[in-house]
Amino acid sequence: MKFILIALLAGACLTVTWPTVSKTVTLSAPITVKAGQTYDGFKEYSNKWVRFERGKSGLGDCTSVEGGKADACFLLYKGATLKNVVLGAKSIEHVHCEEDGCTVENVYWEDVCEDALTFENGSSTSAKFYVKGGAAQNGSDKIIQFNSAGTVYVSNFYCANSGKLIRACGNCKKGYQGKRTINLTNVEVYKVSTLAGYNSNYGDTVTLKNVKVSGGGHVCRAFQGRNDGKEPTAIGYQCEASGTISSCTCS
Repeated sequence: MKFILIALLAGACLTVTWPTVSKTVTLSAPITVKAGQTYDGFKEYSNKWVRFERGKSGLGDCTSVEGGKADACFLLYKGATLKNVVLGAKSIEHVHCEEDGCTVENVYWEDVCEDALTFENGSSTSAKFYVKGGAAQNGSDKIIQFNSAGTVYVSNFYCANSGKLIRACGNCKKGYQGKRTINLTNVEVYKVSTLAGYNSNYGDTVTLKNVKVSGGGHVCRAFQGRNDGKEPTAIGYQCEASGTISSCTCS
């Protein structure tokens, strides 16, 4: 199947293409992309798009499913790049970026279970995480879980029918507890309950540029983050709008 959506974002044109998949690869364990290396699924399979899964069926909408990095399709380490892959429905977790910084480029999540992409176990406040292009849909919880320190840059990305596009961790019991920075540029969401969740007491910021919101839902939802594992308290909304947001910062 190939589907093209064209969205006009304040003069910019975001084109989302769901690739035509030639085969499905069922993994018995995650593929590890070592620090500084690149895994290009398109090149690995002779310039053909391939779907990666873990062979897990009967997951439903995944609202009661919890997984970890052992359940993922790909594990990325510091400075690694994952590009040009399709991730299917039969996985609890999909991509985990361990340590300080990675790049995910032109990755497509057809049906997200718990989280599509998790940034974790990084402690450097100067770390940079990039999501360039691609799309995700049907994630009942979060698309991007941001647990590490540093800054996430999401650009030219499309998300539909999901709970949150990105959430800065608000109840991590271990690891980094502090400010996280999120930058969203040329992003479109459709029927997403909350575009970005952040913790105002940690000093988190979310900067939006040329972001289109449609189909209902909130833009930025502020929380009172906590480090005991209990659910954080939602305390308000910022940058509320429907349509195109040319520029706004939530803090």
